[in-house]
Amino acid sequence: MASPTQNGAVTQYSKALAACQPGIARRVYDASRSLLHGLFPPSCYLCLDPGQPPAFELCPGCEGDLPRNHPACPGCAAPVPECGAWCAACRQRPRAFDAAFVPYRYEFPMAELIHRFKYRGQVALGRILGTLLARRLAERGPPRVDAVLPVPLHPAREARRGYNQAREIAGFVADALGLPLQAALARRIRHTEEQAALPAIVRASNVRGAFEVRGAVPPLRVAIVDDVLTTGATVEELARGLRAAGCRHIEVWAAARAAGHGDGAQAPR
Repeated sequence: MASPTQNGAVTQYSKALAACQPGIARRVYDASRSLLHGLFPPSCYLCLDPGQPPAFELCPGCEGDLPRNHPACPGCAAPVPECGAWCAACRQRPRAFDAAFVPYRYEFPMAELIHRFKYRGQVALGRILGTLLARRLAERGPPRVDAVLPVPLHPAREARRGYNQAREIAGFVADALGLPLQAALARRIRHTEEQAALPAIVRASNVRGAFEVRGAVPPLRVAIVDDVLTTGATVEELARGLRAAGCRHIEVWAAARAAGHGDGAQAPR
């Protein structure tokens, strides 16, 4: 006869084993999703050719044709003339964050994907943008952060839009890289004007004091995720709050890099 200690160990093991198994709803969803993808392979969102297996809605050709942001400043991901060069702004003044990685430029067709995702309610495009960002991050090697934080939207704006575009992208990135998504780590406490509608000179003041970092002990290494990085005013204000709360290494990840208003390129609308 098994001893109480043995019985307790078996029970504990059984509970741990059950916790590791996906729930029945998840297993049914995964099975039906695999069946549907087998019967109806995904088509490329841009050219309608077959997408990439298992369910990525861009073909290899269209993914390869997206405008890459390279070379880019390691500090803020602004386009620079040569690899490893820092832009003039980062040389003059250190940022509140330590590094930025933005693999694509805000040019056609990436700009159109983001515009439809952000302003036309095509939330499914978050999967494409998040997958692209995760793939380019994985090419750099193991992530150098402990958690992923999407830039928070004010509750009123999120209710009007129906979703937080940064949260959608960050979810796919965190899942692909095996990192925890900590969307509750910070919140937006001030309803500000939308940054895209403002000139660069007033963007910093527009978001000053807009965020609150919550939790007694935040992760030491955090990646802030957004859809587009332009002047960096929003992520810099959020990074200041994270730094004050105890974060020691802060990176900024975004799907696309738009040039600032002052350098002649079109900013996101």
